[in-house]
Amino acid sequence: MVASRLSMILTKEELSRLSIRENSGSELRIVADVHGMKCVQVRRLINNIISIVRGAFQLIIIHGYNHGTAIRDMLENDFNNEHISESFIEPYNLGVTHMVIAA
Repeated sequence: MVASRLSMILTKEELSRLSIRENSGSELRIVADVHGMKCVQVRRLINNIISIVRGAFQLIIIHGYNHGTAIRDMLENDFNNEHISESFIEPYNLGVTHMVIAA
């Protein structure tokens, strides 16, 4: 259901970066691998995902950090969306940011 809504807005390339898991409960988890994208592209992708899903879910963004920290820094310091209730960098993998999205 979520994948079909996302496919109406996102490009095939953007969709190929996503892994969507809907559990039998109402728990939804979306993993986005944004390696190689520019900050402006990542900002657009994340905002589109949040707007399209329109519910509570966990968003995990894999951005890496060995070849630069621009995306990580943007997500940590310069990214706002009123639906994000919590955001943190994974303590044991600095290349992954977790976001909890509230409805």
